[in-house]
Amino acid sequence: MDILFVSNLFPDETEPWRGLDNVTLLHALHSLDASLNIRVLAFRPSISSFGRAAMQPRAMDLCFSPEFFWTPYLPKVGGFNHRLFGIALSKAIASLPQDFHPEAILAPWLFPDACAVSLQAAKMHIPVVAVAQGSDAHQYLDMSMRRKAILAMSNRVRAIVTRSRDLQNRLISKGSPQGAVQTIYNGVDVHTFRPISRAVAREALDLPANDHLLLFVGNFLPVKGLDLLLQSAALVMTQSSRTVRLALIGGGPLESHLRSQVEALGISNNVLFLGRHGSSEVARWMQAADAVCLTSHNEGVPNVVLESLSSGRVPLCTDVGGIAEIVEPILGRRFLVQSRDADAYATAILDVLKNPPEPADLHAAMQAFSWENCARQYMNLLSKSATL
Repeated sequence: MDILFVSNLFPDETEPWRGLDNVTLLHALHSLDASLNIRVLAFRPSISSFGRAAMQPRAMDLCFSPEFFWTPYLPKVGGFNHRLFGIALSKAIASLPQDFHPEAILAPWLFPDACAVSLQAAKMHIPVVAVAQGSDAHQYLDMSMRRKAILAMSNRVRAIVTRSRDLQNRLISKGSPQGAVQTIYNGVDVHTFRPISRAVAREALDLPANDHLLLFVGNFLPVKGLDLLLQSAALVMTQSSRTVRLALIGGGPLESHLRSQVEALGISNNVLFLGRHGSSEVARWMQAADAVCLTSHNEGVPNVVLESLSSGRVPLCTDVGGIAEIVEPILGRRFLVQSRDADAYATAILDVLKNPPEPADLHAAMQAFSWENCARQYMNLLSKSATL
């Protein structure tokens, strides 16, 4: 079976973290069925550039023959960006080998990516499976022109996969056909993200054995609500009888602001800005941590929640998006913070530091979310789409 993957969310050597969930899914699909012929067209938005992009794929992704292209992106007329993406896509498709005949297209990110793909695929009579990942449904459905494009796309594609039921319900409530939308949760690498002794993990990272360690993993963006995390961590640092450290893995446009806030709160000596790390390094930091913290304003089901649970560590989250869909059946609502209140979040941190759940129980609960199981669901959907 030939499958074409089209999205801006695919990694390259300079941004190896970009779209990691998508490329991991492709590798899981290939592991499930080595006869699959998967090719990737990856796009990067640009105000001025057009045509091929000079990005180089990661060595491990060469099996998908990824090609990179610029697509025009105009912020002030954002509602038309799927039309511009479509122009770039038509040129990119012309670069595919003549013996490659996609039987289905997988298109993560609804706008402009899947909207453009669905228009082009309709001309080629190829079924499309679109994937909603988060902000493309949370934010864009509240923007009239983008909502109109997304709803029109909903009637052209064979299916829309959402990575949480919350996103599924949101799409349907805005007008997407109910039968076209289904939830498939992301997978987690249960072999890399597994519990080990905190002492062993901390020794490997050269961290004090007896301190408390809180961890954040993600992009430094406004939607992540990191101001609340820093305020809450500062409160915990004054209330705990042991030294409390906060490690931040990631990067983004708010980094300088966050560093300034850390200075203003007087907690610079206890906050570690670690930059971006690969999966094995993230797993080691999770194994060393007492809790993984998310204070987002909205989310789908972020990978970090799955990885935290699989590592045997509590994901301490604001109760937004689809997070409760995963956390509540395993931990109840004890570690789901209802308000954006620093005292409430700090109280939840102190609770998990004093009374952590059994790591092996959390890891066992995540076996159903392995990437193999996730890939099997996508394979069934892609195969069914191709034969209808």
